[in-house]
Amino acid sequence: MRENLTKKLEEDIIFGVLLPGSRLTEERIIEEYSTKRHAVRTSFAELKTLGLLTHKPNHGVEVISFTPDQVQEIYEIRLILEASAAKKTRLPVINSISNKLFDIATAHKNAYDEGRFREVFNLNKEFHTVQFSCCTNKRLIKLVSEYARIVHPIRVMQYGNRTHMDLVINQHFEIVNSMKGNCLDRYMQATTDHLPASAVIAFRKNYENLRSR
Repeated sequence: MRENLTKKLEEDIIFGVLLPGSRLTEERIIEEYSTKRHAVRTSFAELKTLGLLTHKPNHGVEVISFTPDQVQEIYEIRLILEASAAKKTRLPVINSISNKLFDIATAHKNAYDEGRFREVFNLNKEFHTVQFSCCTNKRLIKLVSEYARIVHPIRVMQYGNRTHMDLVINQHFEIVNSMKGNCLDRYMQATTDHLPASAVIAFRKNYENLRSR
């Protein structure tokens, strides 16, 4: 139950059911998610570790929120980390890895075409977990995962943009194809192309629209 609660809260934060900056109380979560107090406390602790919740003195637990400048900084760090992880990958990857990535990319495309957005989110996470597992530096893999997790809500904001998502889908297949070959430069380019500035621009626009209301 506890693991399910943590997953439910994580996805509700990412999909905007629980808005950035909103205050969460144990009583609210117990009532809305039909759970126990000890499970809420454990999930709150886990989500703080994941960087999705924060504790503010005299105010309690809040859903994490970022300014556009902070998001820009996070994406700059991600670019450095993911390019480094790509550089630390031995190519070509074994067939079982490339086949698995292709299957996940295909399932991701089908889920998006059918409007199953929570499945899109989870398949995207799985794709990049497998991708970066091929990096030979395990500490670097952990950092890539941590910084990717921080921006999950920002990625989801773009799900309504068909042009953007078609690009993302095509980039997944380019990543797979580049990992099947011997050209490290091609793979590094495919990896860094997958971190578009458009995500930061979209976040800034949404942030400014909310502030103007």
